[in-house]
Amino acid sequence: MSVPAGPPMQTPGVGRPMGNGGFSANTALWTQPMSAIPRPVGGGTSPVAIMPRVGLLAAIRLAIRGSVAGTLTVPNPLGMASIINRIRVNINGNLDLVSISGWGYHYGLREGIDSEYGDPSGQSNARSAVTATTFNLDMYLSIMINRRDPIGLINLQDTGLTGAIYVDWTADATVATGATVTGTCTPYLDLFTIPPDPNDMPNLSIVQTVVEDQRAITGASIFQYDFLLGYQYLQWYHMLGIGAAGSDLFTQYQLRMQQNMFPITHDVPSMDTEYRSMRYRARVAGLILVDRMGSSGLGNYGLMRDMFDSTALTDMASLITATGAGTLYTVRRGLQALA
Repeated sequence: MSVPAGPPMQTPGVGRPMGNGGFSANTALWTQPMSAIPRPVGGGTSPVAIMPRVGLLAAIRLAIRGSVAGTLTVPNPLGMASIINRIRVNINGNLDLVSISGWGYHYGLREGIDSEYGDPSGQSNARSAVTATTFNLDMYLSIMINRRDPIGLINLQDTGLTGAIYVDWTADATVATGATVTGTCTPYLDLFTIPPDPNDMPNLSIVQTVVEDQRAITGASIFQYDFLLGYQYLQWYHMLGIGAAGSDLFTQYQLRMQQNMFPITHDVPSMDTEYRSMRYRARVAGLILVDRMGSSGLGNYGLMRDMFDSTALTDMASLITATGAGTLYTVRRGLQALA
């Protein structure tokens, strides 16, 4: 990317002179709609949507709506969320800022992505069982770290940068046997204007990435999930047992660092009580959420105190006591400095 890299994890604005009032006083939030992205007949990947070269990208709101028709059998156990196989927000073809499935978002990320820990997709029926009806799978994808701090902003006006949105739809028969699915995904970009004085620009050398992967668990065991090192981890979401009729397929969670340190140990009641203390609602069945942004009591504005810096570690792993076979979906949310 053509954006120059600064000191790793440098606080925006520190170490350089500011203009008149700084970034917050010299920018404004705009909304830029994009054309609707149609679902291909039968499923598959829609044509790539290139983001316009305007402003500093703060967030993407996706209106994902359509219908399921037909005489259905064997509905996908992940529910309506299974209609979206993958959403990717990509920079220059080689860096995914976001790579997440419909179920990764609706059973996981949406539970902690909002700055104040409300539910940005509360109107959605993504967690409902697949039936012949309309669906709403709307998503809010935060590119900057929260609604206050300008960390993670992407300069779409940089001529050396191309931003793109990819939408991959699950095949009809995978959503449910006998299903015919139609739908569209319409992106709305939340953008900050470029400050007139370059001294008021925020630090653009740090990006936030939200990436999902999956692992097979073959049976009851203590499963070890090894993290990629080199990131500042803000949150991670392990999902084992999620679905329209979800249940916890685990009894204990531990975070292990440097082979012999265990800074987090949870059983299920511990997960429940911690979750309710931060969000004032029940934890989604099958979800293990480790949140290093909310422990300050200020939503995810308290990021600098408790995030895990893995750049100096040689070992960081989740140990999950699984009660049976299943698929472990994991969403990792963190910061990385651009090279």
